[in-house]
Amino acid sequence: MQNSQQTLSKNQIEAFYHDNFVETQVRDFIALLGSSVETAAGSVVDVGGGCGYFAKALQATAPLKVRVIDTDMQSVAYCKLVGIDAAQGDALDPVIAGDESVVCFNLILHHLVGKSDEETSDLQRRALSAWHSKVPAIFVNEYIYESYVLNGFSGWLIYQITSNSQLSKLGNLIAKFLPSLKANTFGVGVRFRSSAEWKKVFESLGFNV
Repeated sequence: MQNSQQTLSKNQIEAFYHDNFVETQVRDFIALLGSSVETAAGSVVDVGGGCGYFAKALQATAPLKVRVIDTDMQSVAYCKLVGIDAAQGDALDPVIAGDESVVCFNLILHHLVGKSDEETSDLQRRALSAWHSKVPAIFVNEYIYESYVLNGFSGWLIYQITSNSQLSKLGNLIAKFLPSLKANTFGVGVRFRSSAEWKKVFESLGFNV
C-alpha cells in the first residue's frame, strides 16, 4: 500500500505564486552543471515548477528547453499563457517522456509530506527515485535547517508543529503577534532537513552527490 500525500489547499498554494529565489536557483543551476549547460541535449524538467518563473528565467539565461510539471492546473495554465511548456502531473508518479536531460526539484521536496515522519521520508524518496537512471542529473534546491543540539531536530520539530492540527492553530495565533513565525503550511506539514540528512536521503537511493 502506497503512502498518501498531504496536500495544500487552494489558498495555501496561491501563497506560493511568487518568483522569490528564482535568481539564485538559476545561478546555482548553471554553476553546478558548468559548461554542460550549453550543450545539454533534451529538456530540463522542473517538477512542481508552479507558474514557471524558474523555467522562464532559465530559458532566458541559457539555450535550454524547460518543461514544467505541476499538480496545480492554474499554474499550468499560467505557464502556457506565457509560453512555457507545461503539463499537469504528480511528482510521485511523473510521466517520463524520455527526452529529459536534467530534472529539477526547486524547494519542492519539503512539501512532500505524509501522515507520519516515516511516510514523509518514503514520499520524498519516491519522488527522487522515480527519476533514478532515467536522467543524467537531478538538480535539487532545498532549505537546510541545522540544529544547535541534535542533528535534524529543527526540521523534525517544524514538521511536528505544522502537521499537527492543534499545534498549527496555536502557531497561527502566535503568528498574528509575531508575523515572522507565519507558515503557509500550518495544518498540512512541511519537512525540512539538515545538510547531512538531505545527503543521506540522496545517497540511500544510489545517487552521487
